[in-house]
Amino acid sequence: MIVPRTGTVIPLGDEKRIQVSVSRPLAEFRDTPAYVLLGDPGSGKTTAFETECEALGEEACMVDARDFLELSLKEHPEWRGRTLFIDGLDEVRVGVADVRKPFDRLRRRLEKLGRPRFRLSCREADWLGKNDRSRLETVSLDARVSVLRLDPLTEAETVSILENKGIKDPQAFMENARGRRIDGLLQNPLTLELLATVIARNEQWPESRRETFEKACLQMVSEHNQEHVAARQPGETDELMDAAGRLCAVQLISGIKGYMQSTGDRDADFPSLTEIQYENPEVRQSVLSTKLFKAKSGSLNRFGPIHRHVAEYLGAMYLARLIEGGLPASRVLSLITGEDGIVVTGLRGLSAWLAAHSKNARSELIDRDPVGVGLYGDIRGFTLDEKEALLKTLNREARRLGSIEIAQAFGPLAAPDMEPAIRDVLSNSSRESEQQTFVDFILRFLSEGTPISGLSGLLLDIVRDESRWSGVNVSALKAFIHCEDDVKQTRDLKTLLKDIEDGNLHDLDNELLGILLTTLYPTELAPAEIWNYLFDTSGTNVVGMYLWFWEYDLLENSTDGQVAELLDSLNVRLADLGFSVESGGPYQHFPVLLLARGLKVHGDKLDTKRLYDWLEAGLAGRHCSHEVVSEVRTWLEERPDRLKNLIVEGLKRCPETDAFRYHALKVRERLYGAVLPDDIGHWYLDQAVATANMCPQVAEHLLELAWLSHSQQIGNEGLSLKLLVQHARKNGLLMTRLDQLRGSGDRPRADRVEERERSQFQYIDQRKEQEEQWLDQLRSNETALRENRAAPALLTKIAARYFSDSINYSSVSGPRDIEQDLGREENLIDAVRQGILGVVKREDIPDVEEILAVKEEGRVYYIGWPFLAAMAEIGNSAPEQISCLGEHRMRQALAFYFCLACSNRPNWYQQILELRPDLIADMVVRSATSDFRA
Repeated sequence: MIVPRTGTVIPLGDEKRIQVSVSRPLAEFRDTPAYVLLGDPGSGKTTAFETECEALGEEACMVDARDFLELSLKEHPEWRGRTLFIDGLDEVRVGVADVRKPFDRLRRRLEKLGRPRFRLSCREADWLGKNDRSRLETVSLDARVSVLRLDPLTEAETVSILENKGIKDPQAFMENARGRRIDGLLQNPLTLELLATVIARNEQWPESRRETFEKACLQMVSEHNQEHVAARQPGETDELMDAAGRLCAVQLISGIKGYMQSTGDRDADFPSLTEIQYENPEVRQSVLSTKLFKAKSGSLNRFGPIHRHVAEYLGAMYLARLIEGGLPASRVLSLITGEDGIVVTGLRGLSAWLAAHSKNARSELIDRDPVGVGLYGDIRGFTLDEKEALLKTLNREARRLGSIEIAQAFGPLAAPDMEPAIRDVLSNSSRESEQQTFVDFILRFLSEGTPISGLSGLLLDIVRDESRWSGVNVSALKAFIHCEDDVKQTRDLKTLLKDIEDGNLHDLDNELLGILLTTLYPTELAPAEIWNYLFDTSGTNVVGMYLWFWEYDLLENSTDGQVAELLDSLNVRLADLGFSVESGGPYQHFPVLLLARGLKVHGDKLDTKRLYDWLEAGLAGRHCSHEVVSEVRTWLEERPDRLKNLIVEGLKRCPETDAFRYHALKVRERLYGAVLPDDIGHWYLDQAVATANMCPQVAEHLLELAWLSHSQQIGNEGLSLKLLVQHARKNGLLMTRLDQLRGSGDRPRADRVEERERSQFQYIDQRKEQEEQWLDQLRSNETALRENRAAPALLTKIAARYFSDSINYSSVSGPRDIEQDLGREENLIDAVRQGILGVVKREDIPDVEEILAVKEEGRVYYIGWPFLAAMAEIGNSAPEQISCLGEHRMRQALAFYFCLACSNRPNWYQQILELRPDLIADMVVRSATSDFRA
């Protein structure tokens, strides 16, 4: 079963701060010129590539990384002019002393192919980070390479796969896995299927990753061809496993792709089984018919293991048996390590499983590849001394431990007997970059293993330690929550919450607060209390736990009764929270979402006063999506009598002062633009007469609204001029006002304001529609923007946003406005930036003489604004690149700068001033007015 996968862009930035990137479907990256897809063994990289390649049809081609490096370009014309999916970078680094060499060969091939669009897959631990990225960018179409991490399976995806594998109760299955602390297997497609295979056939649960592979492989060996089963001799299963292990070990170490079942044309990548020595040739031959192997596509005579990670497990199992039989471990290690003694990249999975299987080789492998040993194998069976040695050796590899997902495999290190060793590292680590990374890694695997309550005090100290990176503080809080028991935990968490509230605990980006709110609400924090922790976070770009709590967790974790409490208390706290109808407050969604759910569950049971309060509270988020606002609007329109009662309630609340009319006209806002009943005019008139003696201001206002219904013929069912006069004569004040309305010929103030109120929500809807059209325009031009062929008119619109919509260089706010316009569509933000940056390379930019000539005629080239936006981006992010643009481009920039009458001196201008003041002097003379020239 194949499920659509998602990926998360690995951000480049300040490692001291929390960096959060939004997960998006891989399909959204189809227009990206180049990206690298990282993932653990069995995570589904190859399947994801096959799915994406198939979706692109004839525009794409998938190729094994080894084939891409070794086969002739002339013999493969299908590689040209297409998007290339190059699968398995880690496998081409097998057996080479310098892993950069095959990578450089790959780059040269891309160069020869004319820098095509490409995607490259690699095991995450074998990707060399910034070094690989920067070198790969030199052969990218737009000089950029996005690095994506293939997301773990979601719970919904896991459920789908389990159902497909015949698991009747997926939820119970997942709970069982969590109880045994092997739930990490649920997030990886390969290990999930192996686990499901074991449980579907045998209800005995494995206790570890190693046991899962063992039982699954035994299951696959025993389930091949029924004739083989019937004829099987005692002990044959063990022989088949052993033979499979030998074949897998030989394949991995030699670098071949598989085996030919029978002799035929010689193939260096698929030698015949007869070339592989084994004591029982019949078992060697029959092992290929088990489910451990599969036929390679396009051939019936070539076979390989069902998955590389399964091959690594089986191969290591075989090698461990040889070592136990007397083969020196050093002989095996010499086969899988390079000249520097380090395990070669492509054999790290094999070495990791060898460490799990062989105690004799374990210590040496821990020293040579500590990251691989934990990441690709299973450390659950290690002794205390071995775990301590692994922890110590991991410290050497601190820079490679920054991945969020990598910590889960090291969860077995979090065990009570490891407390002294872990305490020593956490207590005595320095604040240098690598040590901060290592401490963060330890804190993250503490959240994955057996809770160690003895560390809770130290973990709280780290949470409060401002000399640590903010990400370390956050990881410490998560580890504390995992390790401490509920009673003491709640007390300490509330103390942290109070310290943040009082300003005694620094919380960069409110991430500590987000974790605390998610943990304490609603069991320890009442709905009315939650508003104490709502702050304006418009100054941060972090999309983390805090924002997630307000936009998702708050509503999801609230019962229907708590939703009612939230709405009641929100209305009371509106003024304190700084919400306003105009701005919508810092979070535009949850007030209306709360209101919509509250109306659905409680609306018909509310009295009018409380309902009005809720509608007022929801106004704080009136800039929510059109769909949610429409849901509230529809609810009101379906209850015309309640609408009328709400109008009465609102008018009753208006002060009987000169400000009455202002407040009376605001009542309609609480109705969210709902269409009023057809007989509303008649109702207004009846209410005016009924309230004339008690509330003359209210009566006069209602009469104006009745007159408005009559004059506009809207909501005037049963209403006529004759009826208006008859009712108004019952009260002198009303008759006088009606005569004024009839005689003045002017529209009453109520008419004008009601029209404004009615159009206000229409404006919001129109504005949202316009913004969506703008986004659609950008989305449809994403490829053109990346390829630097977008229309100048579109680029000018983008530049207007870049310069704060006012084409005024003095108000530049740059990418912040672009990012705000485009929300969280990081791929689109990237495309827009590429489109802007590419302007300085376009061939259709007018020459300096043309720019100046048009200026003499009182006109301007609007492409100038995108050009200046590109210069601003370069000047702000990489000012050293200004000198690389060349004199011609610098002259064009200065010509646009002076001719468009910009009023400040940006960074790029200062750079040119330092590099070539003569250019500026020349352009001043050629472009400026006589007064400026003087």
